[in-house]
Amino acid sequence: MTSAPLWRGYWFLFASTSAAAFIMQIDLAMVARLGGRAPGAYAILMRITLLDVAVTIACAAVAAIALGHAQKNGETADAIEKTCALSLALGVATAIFGFFAYPIFLDALMGDAAAAPYVGAPIVWLVAGAPFRVLSNTQGFLLHALGRGGSVLTWKLAEIPAKAGANILFMQALGFGFAGCFLASCIIAAVASIWLWSRLQAHGARRIRFPEIAFVRSFLSGTFWEALRVLSPQAAMLFTLTLFSLPWQSGANGQRLDSFAAAQTFMLFILGPLITLTRYLAIHLPTKSHDDWTLALAPVVRVGAPIALTAAIMLLLGRDWIGATLYRQHGAWWSVFVACLALSLPIRFVGSIVRGLTLARSSFAELTSVDMIAQWLIAPLFILFGLSVNRPEIAYQSLIWPEVLAVFLIWLNLRSAPEEPAGVSLRSKGHV
Repeated sequence: MTSAPLWRGYWFLFASTSAAAFIMQIDLAMVARLGGRAPGAYAILMRITLLDVAVTIACAAVAAIALGHAQKNGETADAIEKTCALSLALGVATAIFGFFAYPIFLDALMGDAAAAPYVGAPIVWLVAGAPFRVLSNTQGFLLHALGRGGSVLTWKLAEIPAKAGANILFMQALGFGFAGCFLASCIIAAVASIWLWSRLQAHGARRIRFPEIAFVRSFLSGTFWEALRVLSPQAAMLFTLTLFSLPWQSGANGQRLDSFAAAQTFMLFILGPLITLTRYLAIHLPTKSHDDWTLALAPVVRVGAPIALTAAIMLLLGRDWIGATLYRQHGAWWSVFVACLALSLPIRFVGSIVRGLTLARSSFAELTSVDMIAQWLIAPLFILFGLSVNRPEIAYQSLIWPEVLAVFLIWLNLRSAPEEPAGVSLRSKGHV
């Protein structure tokens, strides 16, 4: 078996998610042209919709994993119809929550007077698009699981000029202003869900139908744990920034905070391909029998390990140049962060594989528990001690040892797991 189909599927997923992030940058750039507090309001809205984003990502991942197991049982159409129904229901639930919660959050963060122009129509269109965003993202992941990632990428690439054109139409030509950005997003997401559904129909899907209670319970449980796993690092990142901003007795807090904030942004860029690898393995492996999993992982290790080692060496050698050239950062609190990040890359590569294996087994709760222990119990200990003595080489061990512990615990869990993964027939037992 060649590795070409595997890597082609991976790059389709990576390119699709990257295109989605690029569309958000288009929105921000066009909103900025409105002037006033519009850019800040947009950025805050994207922050307070974190629950929406977590549900969207988690729902899509769980649906794709369920589909992978269903394919082996000849229940592909069943899985598509049921998971799309549940994703639509979850999208409606997040929309209802957002309609009541987002105005309160926006007022609290901007102040009543400043937030007033951005409450009302903008939030109505933002939440109106939630069901379509959750549904279309789930449909996209289902197509990736079916080996149709090229169709998803085609849509995402077409969505970039479509979104820019819709923004111009609604924000400027028709005079909707700030609200026009979210109206355009709502329409584009609705069109996306219709177009992606037409691609899924080729695999036997005919109608969106609500599944039996057993399937609903298992699907919602998996989505809950996966959404919590998505939210946890975001919350941990904010908590860590808070620790750096505290008035410690030692160290230059401003310089430490600036370096750490810039380094975190850089880290998200570096870890993006590894996060995508975990997602891809989670939806790719369930389509195969368990005996073929080792064979499927061989090209991942053969190609990925040298890339991870090369990236680690390049980061080590170029950390000061990256800081000075791209982020205007220098000094130990930047340099040591990137050095520790580089040293952690090989173990993070292994971590992306074992996490993908765990998700492919539908062990959502187990993986979330391990990651939260590493992020909330182990990492803060290094940071607190390092900040108190003003030693970055201690604080930034939080990038290495929590990941080592997490990988070790995940590996132990995989070793003790039954030979057959958790996914079973949708019709017989209703499990995801």
